[in-house]
Amino acid sequence: MSTNHRVHDIGGTEGWGAVPYDPNESVFHNDWERRVLGLLFQVLPHTAKRPGEFRHTLERLASEDYFCADGYYGRWRAGMEVLLHEYGHVDKAELDNRLGVPHGTSAGYRSANVAAVNPESLPPDRITPVPERRTVRRELKEAPRFQIGDRVVAAGNDEAGHTRLPEYVRGVTGTVVKIHPAEVLPDSTAHNHGDRPQHVLCVAYQAKDLWGEDAEQDVVINVDLYESYVELDQGAS
Repeated sequence: MSTNHRVHDIGGTEGWGAVPYDPNESVFHNDWERRVLGLLFQVLPHTAKRPGEFRHTLERLASEDYFCADGYYGRWRAGMEVLLHEYGHVDKAELDNRLGVPHGTSAGYRSANVAAVNPESLPPDRITPVPERRTVRRELKEAPRFQIGDRVVAAGNDEAGHTRLPEYVRGVTGTVVKIHPAEVLPDSTAHNHGDRPQHVLCVAYQAKDLWGEDAEQDVVINVDLYESYVELDQGAS
């Protein structure tokens, strides 16, 4: 597994401790979390409208904001602060003043800029019928490049843009076990480079191939990957 992970891409890494699980855990621990969820539906229609754009906003947060003590909803709150500033609705300094907190408190002071992605590094765009409703699904006339049973490998890239390719599968061979309907490519839409729709593959990985011989035996991890992420493993038998 590559160690070139970004702040959000920690699958397969160690040192995070046990994952707490409470089957009776409430959806909201505090009322402010409920309000953050409500705000999300008010802020995103006026900011991050494109598929993948809000995820990339979260990926650009400083580690202290991404892993803040307020957890999942705190991360969403920080992401909205960044978007409100970047889209010109509420300046980060104005937000600090309105909240009565020290200057420089808002997450917008620490977040990275939107990554510059060269459209030439992306797969070509393809014309598809305009869907009747808002959806990431698209109908492609081209057949999938891969078939169930194909052995594939995702090389990935080191660009700083948004991607749905988890770091822990890069360079590891897996098997296509299902082909899902085509969707827009968030690596492109998050950066306003068009839909560039792709077939979506469900690729099965053996746990030992991902985590080594000490992994649980006979455990399979299924990962949905966009077709442009993978190539046939020429060395697969």
